[in-house]
This record gives sequence, C-alpha cells and structure tokens, in this order.
Amino acid sequence: MTQFAHSKSKGTRRAIQEYRNKKQTKFNNNTKLLNDYRKMMKKEGYEAGKGTSRKRSSGFEDDNDNREEANANDNDNNDEPQQKMKILKKRKMDPFTKARQKAEEAKQAQLQHTQKREDDLLARGERQKQKKIRAKKLSKRTKRGQPIMKDMIEDMLEKIKKTA
Repeated sequence: MTQFAHSKSKGTRRAIQEYRNKKQTKFNNNTKLLNDYRKMMKKEGYEAGKGTSRKRSSGFEDDNDNREEANANDNDNNDEPQQKMKILKKRKMDPFTKARQKAEEAKQAQLQHTQKREDDLLARGERQKQKKIRAKKLSKRTKRGQPIMKDMIEDMLEKIKKTA
C-alpha cells in the first residue's frame, strides 16, 4: 500500500506544498494588514483589539466579574456611573475627516477668489467711469475750437494733489 502511495506522491506532494504556500502567504498578508491597523489605531489614540475583536480575551470571566462590580457600584451612586460611561465611551474614527477638511479649504479658497474677482471688476468699472468723465471734461472746446482752460487747470491741480 505504501508503494502505491509513493508512486503518485510527487504530484500530490507538489499540490499539498502549493496549497500550504498559498495559505501561508494569505496568513502573512493578513498579519501585515492587522499590524498596520493596530499602528493606525495607536496613532489615532485608540486601543486596537478592544470592543469587537476577533478573539475573546483570555480573561473572559474576569471581564464578567468587573461588570458585576460596576453594576453594584451603579446602584450606590446615580451621578458617578454616567460620568464613568462618558469616560469609557470613545468616539469612532471618521475616515473622511481629512477629505472633508481639504474640501472645506478648497471651498474657502474658491470663495476668496470669486470675491477678489468681483472686487477687481467693480474697481475697474469705477476707474473706467472716472476716465470717461475726465476725457469728457478735457475734450470740451469753445466756439472757436480752443480747449476750456478751467477744466484743464482743474485736471492739473488734481494730478498735483495725487502725487503730493
């Protein structure tokens, strides 16, 4: 019987070895992902593996004893347990905080850009209006085609006041 098993063994051994290799690589990938997860949780300030962990802790009975003691303490004082619950309860990590922050910054930048653009348009319109008024004054002429000196002198005075 053993001779029969050994005659086919090369192909079977190879298949078993490939299967084991696949399992091992999958296990290694999972451990790498879990380690990365633990590092991120630690970086964010949370304790990895608490709450809904994949395995029960070795002190499962101890946890039950602690809960019973906590329930006994709850009956003594009504104010303190609520504070304890608030302290023990941690907020969940929001995976979109950075994306939201980036979007908010982009939105603020867009608003500032549009506001600046509108202000520039208003200022440009005001300058063009003043330019038209000045050109109209300076283009006025007498009946004989001479420029009106009053407007010319006022324009020169305004220029001097702006520079001084």
